[in-house]
Amino acid sequence: MKRNLLTRTPVVALAALLAAGTAGCSVNSPFQTAKTQSITDGVAVDVEGAHVRNLALVSGEAGGDAVVTGAVENETGKDMTFTVTAGSSKVQAKIPAHQAVTLGGKDKAELTLKSVKAGPGEMTDVEISTGGSATPVSVPVLDPEGYYETDAPEGWTPTPSETHSESESESEGH
Repeated sequence: MKRNLLTRTPVVALAALLAAGTAGCSVNSPFQTAKTQSITDGVAVDVEGAHVRNLALVSGEAGGDAVVTGAVENETGKDMTFTVTAGSSKVQAKIPAHQAVTLGGKDKAELTLKSVKAGPGEMTDVEISTGGSATPVSVPVLDPEGYYETDAPEGWTPTPSETHSESESESEGH
């Protein structure tokens, strides 16, 4: 029995040493939950009396119309006017007191900016306000495909995708 204790003691000591040596790896690293990050396609901004989340523009082309998507939560006891400005185009939505409003296409509060210079995949600067001073924000311009297809600007039609048989016939000719 003493022999068994002699072989176990170094193993237990080595395990304790390894545990102590690796325990300090995260001492200088911040907890991931301690940092606020925007993990969606849009950006998060807090402005006077409102929380704006997932703010983005949905547009099918550079220079075309773009639908503002996201959510605005009014933290005040009064109705507010949420304004988004891009270049010379300006749109507004009424946000009731202590309410959240979803912005986007069909079945949502639709705000469409005209002639937005940036196209899908680019970032563009807009100004947002809730009645006070305007806050500049850089937002992504998203392609109206997949999840964002319902937020496409009015009149936008998707580019027809190549079917499997079309791609086979093209490759046979080469």
